[in-house]
Amino acid sequence: MIKYKKKKGVFFSVDAIIAASILLLVVVLVISTYKNDRPTLVVNHLSQDMLMSLAEIKLYELNNSYVNQLSDGGYIVSLNDSVIEEVGELWAGRNFEQARNLSMEFVKYIPKNFGYSISIEDDIIVENNSIPLRTLSSSMKIISGIQKNRTSTGYVAKAYTSKAKKNNTLIIKGDIISSSVRKNPSGNNQNEVNVTFDFTIPNSSTLLGSYWFIEAAWTDTKFKAYLNGQFIPGSDASGEKLLLFFNSYLVIGNNTATVLYRFGSSGDEGGDDGATHLVINYTTTELNTLFKNERNSFYKVNSNTSIRYKKPIFIAGKINSMTVNLSVIAPTVGLSYIYNGENYSVSLKNVVGNKAQWTNTEIVDALNKHNHTYTNLSNTYFWFQADLDEYHSRENLGPQRAVLEDSFIDVQYDSNLNIYGHIDMTSVINIDNFNTSLQGDFYRNLEWRFNISNSTIPVNLDSQLAWLYFVSEDPAQSITSNSKILYSHPFSPLIKELARFGYVKDNMINGTNSYALSFSYGYAINPHNSLVSKTVLIPISVGYGDTFQNLTNATSDASNRLMALLGDMVSATEINTDVITLSNVPSMWGPVTVEMRVWQ
Repeated sequence: MIKYKKKKGVFFSVDAIIAASILLLVVVLVISTYKNDRPTLVVNHLSQDMLMSLAEIKLYELNNSYVNQLSDGGYIVSLNDSVIEEVGELWAGRNFEQARNLSMEFVKYIPKNFGYSISIEDDIIVENNSIPLRTLSSSMKIISGIQKNRTSTGYVAKAYTSKAKKNNTLIIKGDIISSSVRKNPSGNNQNEVNVTFDFTIPNSSTLLGSYWFIEAAWTDTKFKAYLNGQFIPGSDASGEKLLLFFNSYLVIGNNTATVLYRFGSSGDEGGDDGATHLVINYTTTELNTLFKNERNSFYKVNSNTSIRYKKPIFIAGKINSMTVNLSVIAPTVGLSYIYNGENYSVSLKNVVGNKAQWTNTEIVDALNKHNHTYTNLSNTYFWFQADLDEYHSRENLGPQRAVLEDSFIDVQYDSNLNIYGHIDMTSVINIDNFNTSLQGDFYRNLEWRFNISNSTIPVNLDSQLAWLYFVSEDPAQSITSNSKILYSHPFSPLIKELARFGYVKDNMINGTNSYALSFSYGYAINPHNSLVSKTVLIPISVGYGDTFQNLTNATSDASNRLMALLGDMVSATEINTDVITLSNVPSMWGPVTVEMRVWQ
């Protein structure tokens, strides 16, 4: 659907009329008085007086055959324009030959022993460069209502979409969660680790596709998966599993996913190694599905052994404060934070009434103790680690420990972005190339390439990585964006669990971008089980375009420019256009600078 509103504009002149009745004859007479003046004074007066005269003489005051010819040919809309305004109008309308010829009608009175030029912006309208330059004078005048490729009469339109349908991607990523499923010293302790998370598919959505990659904490750990209480056939597996197209188990609105981990053959722990991800492709008419992540919720976890939960946080903006609020079943909770692969203690607390809480002051004190500030944690990944009870990777079955609903980290921050007037789009980036296998499908050199359009605003790149680390090694690690080093070991500490990495728009460029990972022997990433995505903002409007002689062409131009801006991923279902009818409105465009040069 296309709607438009029509507005009427009225011209006004920003230049006061100094002498509206100056005639061209005055110019000729004045020029004739320059013969006996000094050269510098002559060229100064000549450039100033010539430009002033052309700016004051109105076309209707002239009895000029070429002006009449232009008027009869439809090139002149208003004879009330000054000569220089009409030259500008012709230039703006790309009638360069007419602009030159009209200028020549008046500069021909300049004595032949002077060189001269008239230019608008950087375009020379007329020029006589046959005279060697010894003394030069330049005079300038600003004219409103002139802009190249736009005339002051006709129709111009802008467009915006009030309703649209976009193809978007919902990505739910697993956290690093572990709990013992092996007795000490060995054998199945009969524990089952339940990890449950909730997610919402926006209203008015249509599901397109879905997949769920599950990777357990140990390669032999067994598990089963459930969606909204229903067992997903084929999910009874060990180590890892890719589940495809389970749309029939999903509902529009609130959903619940559960993975039950249990002992396999020799692995110590059940849980998620941080590489699990559930991806849903859908279309929706909700323009904004990106919101400030001020509340970062923990998944619900239930176990009969101690629990270690590592919660990743990625804030695009300047962090101002943080609080941690845990609802748990456990005697104690030990809190720490992980930055650049290193673990730093916050404090150990007794659980009272199933609550353990840390204030902003307590977190700031812990950061200061380790020479960190919120600036270090802004615009990058860091983690909070919560140990429910004293943690052991091997222990016998014991009392219930659990991370309950209403467990979260609140982050107050100043966002880098203003999403008003934009549509947010998240899309998965496919791996471009990888080489040098460390083991199986784990590679030491990987690169993802993606494009950022000039018309979009990048938000961030976010990656969830399926990692492999040989614990006896100290491998080099290098992460770059467009060859700029974002992380490097040595220099920075070794990140043993490189499950997440992300960066913000400051490290992106318009055009083709490169996100590359490189490791020496001992570390590698599985590109097939990793997930890299980008989020961008697309404007929902385009500004006024070129001037057209009819309303239909103006509105069509605005609508076509908007649809080209939205691209293949967004379809505008309702386009609104604002049309302005131009009728000598010099306030609309420009201003531009007209320069008169004279030399001798």
